[in-house]
Amino acid sequence: MNLAIPRGIIYHSVLDDLKWLVTSLVAKLDDQPVVAAFETRFAQLLGRKHCVAFPFARTAIYYALKRQHFPHGSEIIMPPISIKGILDVVLALGLVPVFVDIDKDTLCFDEVLLEKALNAKTRAVIITYLFGMVPDVEKLVAVCRTRGVFVIEDFSQCLNGQFADRKIGSFGEVGVYSASSIKTLDTYGGGLLVCDDEALAEALRADQAQLAPPVRTQLWQKIVTDLIRNVATTRLVFHFGVFPLLGLLAKLKPNSVLKHTGDRDKAMIDELPGEWFCAYTALQARVGLEGLVSLEALDQERLHNVAEIKAAAPAVDFPRGSTGGVPIYWQLLAYFADPAATQQRWHGKKIDTATTSLLKISDLPAYPYHGDTPNADKLYSNSLFIPCFPGLNAADRQRIIQVLNDVG
Repeated sequence: MNLAIPRGIIYHSVLDDLKWLVTSLVAKLDDQPVVAAFETRFAQLLGRKHCVAFPFARTAIYYALKRQHFPHGSEIIMPPISIKGILDVVLALGLVPVFVDIDKDTLCFDEVLLEKALNAKTRAVIITYLFGMVPDVEKLVAVCRTRGVFVIEDFSQCLNGQFADRKIGSFGEVGVYSASSIKTLDTYGGGLLVCDDEALAEALRADQAQLAPPVRTQLWQKIVTDLIRNVATTRLVFHFGVFPLLGLLAKLKPNSVLKHTGDRDKAMIDELPGEWFCAYTALQARVGLEGLVSLEALDQERLHNVAEIKAAAPAVDFPRGSTGGVPIYWQLLAYFADPAATQQRWHGKKIDTATTSLLKISDLPAYPYHGDTPNADKLYSNSLFIPCFPGLNAADRQRIIQVLNDVG
């Protein structure tokens, strides 16, 4: 029997979720030596000197920017597709977002457009590696360094990606990883900031020490969310329960199941939520230490799946990446003329697919800052994720390849 193939997975088992859920009921959450041990191990993975753990990537970026003491109204160059929370922290600091379009093959800043956007008011650039693709990061960073611009790498979707034999996240002044649900290293949330500057790391540790105590119920909610997603994407549960429901919802309300993890709130917020400033927990650090053990093996399995699928579907419009870049393919993305119709055809073959749930933050109606970003528009409107996650068997891969070649 050909079981339906889900659009994605959680990168640890249902049993892991159950174990950590039970552990979270009684575990000590503020055990700083455990957090420090995970920070050290994560910094070593990236080849950086320091790691400071925050509750969210957006929180880490908030403090990284705040510590630069940029003048009010300074410009921060941002990607047009990201999480809204990063835009919120930029605005909360009195800074001005400037959106630069992406290259459709690297899914990162267009180098020429980035250089044109830099001016006397530019103070920082947030380089974001969407879906695990790798641009010519050396050129991007060199453009910024020429102008004395502070570089933040958001490698939340590109952990273990490389360029020129260096890990992504090791090029900028600061790198930030979001260890949230569905990521390759998922610690039930968290923003891991890496850097080499001793003084900056010391200042950020002072900020870390001022965070509010962790809230156990918030941690439970994150573990339960992962557990639900994990059970839902277990092949038998997905085939007999979730997949038929997705098909029914798609018929009753077209496009309602097109987003990877559902639609996200686009409303502007008045102030940053307190939840963003509660400390990262020792339990999350323990999850991270365990997750690092299997990270590379899972990466290699996913990369093997990607290589086979891409090689057997040469006519499909996949982003090509950059020369010298080693993408990690957190998601394998391809462009289609009509993603909604393509999703329906794929569903007929029992293969689920989706578009990104990230927002196109360059044109949110409730926000005062916008940008002209046609390549980002195409990615946002005309791309789908192709299942490539660990756990696919040879028959699954062949079905995906056949559908790609037969119906696009």
